[in-house]
Amino acid sequence: MDITQLIRPNILSLKPYQSAREMVQKGVLLDANVNPYDQHWEGVQLNRYPDPRQRALRQVIARFLGVKTENVVAGAGSDEVLDWIFKVFCQPGQDQVAIAEPTYGMYSVTAHIFGIPVVEYRLDKRFNFDAERFLEVVPNNTKVLFLCSPNNPTGNLLDRSQIMALCRKWEKIVVVDEAYIEFAEVPSLVCELSEVPNLLILRTLSKAFGRAALRLGYVVASKQVIDHFLKVKAPYNLNALTMENGCQALQQSESWRLHVESTRRERGRIASELSDIPQIAQVFPSQANFLLFRCPQASQVCRRLLEKGIIVRDRSSLPGLEDCIRVSVGTPAENNLFLKELRRIL
Repeated sequence: MDITQLIRPNILSLKPYQSAREMVQKGVLLDANVNPYDQHWEGVQLNRYPDPRQRALRQVIARFLGVKTENVVAGAGSDEVLDWIFKVFCQPGQDQVAIAEPTYGMYSVTAHIFGIPVVEYRLDKRFNFDAERFLEVVPNNTKVLFLCSPNNPTGNLLDRSQIMALCRKWEKIVVVDEAYIEFAEVPSLVCELSEVPNLLILRTLSKAFGRAALRLGYVVASKQVIDHFLKVKAPYNLNALTMENGCQALQQSESWRLHVESTRRERGRIASELSDIPQIAQVFPSQANFLLFRCPQASQVCRRLLEKGIIVRDRSSLPGLEDCIRVSVGTPAENNLFLKELRRIL
């Protein structure tokens, strides 16, 4: 499959901006018009521009995933990576994208920002994805499909075999957002990348790694795709402090793994206790760090919890999620307080 056939012609011919630190990182740097007097914070030099190629960070991410450095690039959260996808692949007035609903709302918001029409493809009643059914209904001018696995807000993993079947049969771009994959009990799709060059995988440090305020996400894809993302991204899209902290987070495996194990235990406990509450109609299975459950008058329940300072997400307005609430897995103390107040309200 030739990925270049899917890239916008103006991006194929684009000559990217060459920043001062693109090739040379050390020496007598008199080319960038910066303050020459050293300024440091937490051991990071602040008076010079950061590495626009993110060399150290990309090497750490690559080692963490077991891929080549050329297969990854990082953004200011996965949301910036979404921007690149639209910039590289989606031609306004010509292309459209498909989004498997219900799912994370930023895919649709980003599409509308770029003026790209959205085709909503409904997951089935169990929130599963069916590749054959998708191929039967998808319009010909659809360039990109956005999937989330584990899916937000439903919590379930999408069928791996269905995703791979689609990548092989549909010669367009398939984006799988794995923001919550560290909480799942199955491996990432990263190991499948060598087989399907049209697969793009989004990952983040906001969830399992506890770096939501850092705003650091990344994409894993073929070298062809990554090369074009490097062309359209801002020269210094990540600051030096973010990249340094990101490297440290990925190398501190013991810490985040302990947090993931604790979250999984609490997820199971919350699900069990929610299932024991008679008024709760359904607790959906989850492989993420949150649970979706259905209860009567969900919106009112959310408001009552808010009055007690407990904030959950009312998902009732999403397709197929009538009277559904999404609750994140907190600390054991936070989870106990949530369950206590929920029982009282119901």
